[in-house]
Amino acid sequence: MPGHIPISGLFNQKLADLAQEMVSWEIKPRLDEETENNIRNNIVEFSHTTSAENFCMAGVDGSGDYPSLSYADSFVYVATASGTVYRTDNLHGLVELECLSGPNLELIWLPEGSKKATDQWLKAFESLSGIPVNQVIEESDYRQLRSLAGGGSMTVDEIIKDLILPPASDTANCGIQLRTMAEWGAALRIIESKHSCRYLIMDTTMSLPFVKNKSGSLFFEHLKRLCCVKGRERGVGVYTLSKSHSLPSLELIESLAQEALGVKDGSISEHWYLRLPIFDVDDWDIKGIIEDRQIPPIGAVSYLIRLHKNTPLMRLDVDREWWEERYKNDPIAERKMFEDIDYCGHDQRAYGYPFPVKAGHDRTRISRAERLVIKNQIIDAAVAQGMKRSLFKDASTATGHV
Repeated sequence: MPGHIPISGLFNQKLADLAQEMVSWEIKPRLDEETENNIRNNIVEFSHTTSAENFCMAGVDGSGDYPSLSYADSFVYVATASGTVYRTDNLHGLVELECLSGPNLELIWLPEGSKKATDQWLKAFESLSGIPVNQVIEESDYRQLRSLAGGGSMTVDEIIKDLILPPASDTANCGIQLRTMAEWGAALRIIESKHSCRYLIMDTTMSLPFVKNKSGSLFFEHLKRLCCVKGRERGVGVYTLSKSHSLPSLELIESLAQEALGVKDGSISEHWYLRLPIFDVDDWDIKGIIEDRQIPPIGAVSYLIRLHKNTPLMRLDVDREWWEERYKNDPIAERKMFEDIDYCGHDQRAYGYPFPVKAGHDRTRISRAERLVIKNQIIDAAVAQGMKRSLFKDASTATGHV
């Protein structure tokens, strides 16, 4: 621990208080008998899958530098995402196919607090999505979902004017928007590519943070839903897989799964899923778990999924229209979906997790050395155009935070 943090009686008491608050929240009994029975009765086991017929799975992940540099009152951001496509092969497991010609990469210059910043945001949105901003909003089903959620209706032009665009200096929110835009832009390119993928999986969720609001939206919400629309048109299932499911009582859910599947030796039960209830479809619920969380998100169906004991319980979101077409009335197809995902999680480099998603992460991750090279290239290019090298700042490096 750093020497300037005192190890005192007061500090130890704060640690004890913090631990007590966490424990009391985690062990608080929040599931009644009806809820426990609902969970047991809706847990479905699927087979450990070591062979599969031919299909393709794509994975997408993003990275970047947020920001890379600052210059006076403006900032330079680097946003990138990459996708991979793998074909199943019972002899070799997974075989990578040629996918995108390169990563979805954009350098974004954002000045602080001016109309020019809005223009730069819209330029970045168009570049990262690959199509005009108004076309994304027009062809997405986000407006219909917003109306269903009680957020009202707006024209395309009104939505564009009402987009939430953080100031250039709000680096955390700028980074979230740009990275997510890069990821969904790469996903859209894969959906519209020559590969007919059965699954496109991303490490995120289908959540739409502002869909219930009467004003304000994030552009990536519209692009996310456009990917679902285009996926349905081209027969590509769009899925998100998250290790951060934001739900309590997971240890209890795991124990209920053990009971439901007859696991008696104390080991972790594997290869099962639990579809979380949908209010307008199911006549059962799981009180004390969902509470006021928007899970499943509007326009999506959510599952808890356990693949292997060495990976955590994860949350899988599926576009709801896709689910209604493919899985709602076909439990065999639904179980097959999880068996396919399980098959793609047997690569030793990411055992228990779909390897195409891990490969997308590895492909797009920018190392510290690469970030430094990019910074220097940006500065060199600007200096060649007459800007002063001394005015470029990298606060993290200058203050020893890198």
